[in-house]
Amino acid sequence: MTSTTGGTGRALEQIGFGCSHITGGFEARTNVRLLRRAYDLGLRHFDTAPMYGHGTSEEVLGAAFRGERHNVVIATKVGIPHGELNPRRQLLRLIATPLRRWTPGLSKLAARRIYSAPAQTDFSPSFVDRSIEKSLKKLQTDYIDLLLLHEVRPADISQELLAKLQALVREGKVRRLGIGTSIESMKHIREAGLEFEVYQRPWSVFVPDEELFADRYQIFHGSILGAMRAVGEKLRGDAESRKRLEGLCGLEIRSSDDIAKVLLLAAISANPRGLVLFSSRSKHRVTSYLKFAQGAGTGPDLLRALRSWLGVSDIVPSRGAASRLETENQEVDDG
Repeated sequence: MTSTTGGTGRALEQIGFGCSHITGGFEARTNVRLLRRAYDLGLRHFDTAPMYGHGTSEEVLGAAFRGERHNVVIATKVGIPHGELNPRRQLLRLIATPLRRWTPGLSKLAARRIYSAPAQTDFSPSFVDRSIEKSLKKLQTDYIDLLLLHEVRPADISQELLAKLQALVREGKVRRLGIGTSIESMKHIREAGLEFEVYQRPWSVFVPDEELFADRYQIFHGSILGAMRAVGEKLRGDAESRKRLEGLCGLEIRSSDDIAKVLLLAAISANPRGLVLFSSRSKHRVTSYLKFAQGAGTGPDLLRALRSWLGVSDIVPSRGAASRLETENQEVDDG
């Protein structure tokens, strides 16, 4: 799914950039520079959706790579309507942007409330047609590398929808098809005999379920924020284990950013044949994380040590326990 990144490390080929926070309007130029920075550091996979950035994420992504479309992999989605960044919302974002820096806890609470609300979906062939044409126009391209059915459930997948998706592939408008939804929905979709090439799914170091769909190309999201607090609390009380982790990843763990880097490496280790989505609004943080990932090792030892230290069993947890963790991760992360 990723293209060659020249002299960059193997780890960067396993990282994609999540664009849920990429917004146009007064933030467009800053976000174009952020995307270009991620590209310059070696990232080639960019994940967006019609609803992201109040409907402007695709536009900003299209503007950022207008002259280099064939050098990047663009994944977008269908099923949830395109958002709208009207003047009132732009004004609110203009006011809220500095407040978000001063009160990150309040920002996270607002994100939870926004993203925990049930998504209104539409997978009718006519809606899919309109949505794809709109996305292609915003992205300034004539094809989508990866199209994901966004928050899809088994009942949403009709024969008419499957026929429409195959027609889009034949027409060259879409190159690969996948699903981006909950683990439970993915299980039911597989049980129904419905096959998709790519599974974009939540993942947590606390839930050792990465082998559930090992025969498919998996894209992990939600791997950092959902686990940071618990891992941070554990690190503060166990200096010996912290030193062992530091030795495995070549990093002095002193801050929340350092914990996030460890969790990013753990996710890459858990998904060696797939991709892990990472995202940040900060150009400095993007630079720091990706340079660290480029030089760090991502073998299985780190993941095993981290899980052993956290007391995580190698046995996949019950469906109910997995669902609770997935819900926590989905509240604030890309996908």
